[in-house]
Amino acid sequence: MDIFLICVVATAAAAFALLLKKYNPEMALMTSVITGVIVFAVILSSLSPAISLINRLSSLAGSAGENVGILLKSIGICYICRFSADSCADAGQSALAGKIELAGRVAVVLLCLPILEEIVDAAIRITGG
Repeated sequence: MDIFLICVVATAAAAFALLLKKYNPEMALMTSVITGVIVFAVILSSLSPAISLINRLSSLAGSAGENVGILLKSIGICYICRFSADSCADAGQSALAGKIELAGRVAVVLLCLPILEEIVDAAIRITGG
């Protein structure tokens, strides 16, 4: 991943969107969203080796490695919700952006409930209750 190239492309797209905003606000928004999707795709493609390594290490950990999948899903939910909320905020829909952020938080909590259950079960076993 070439971070310099990503920054140049994103900055150029932001400047272009700013110029377009005066004449065609819809196209300015679409320019921002499309550029964001492209940058997001480049980032995801560069994360592939890291995700493969994490999956390999979690499979070596056995049942304890199941929590790594929950962690990766939680991180994905956070990034996707942040991207969507920022896009809505750029479009002037801050209330909708807030709802997306809330939905992301609820999704992460629901995803992490099995880990909480494991912690409570372990605490009960340790205390002999």
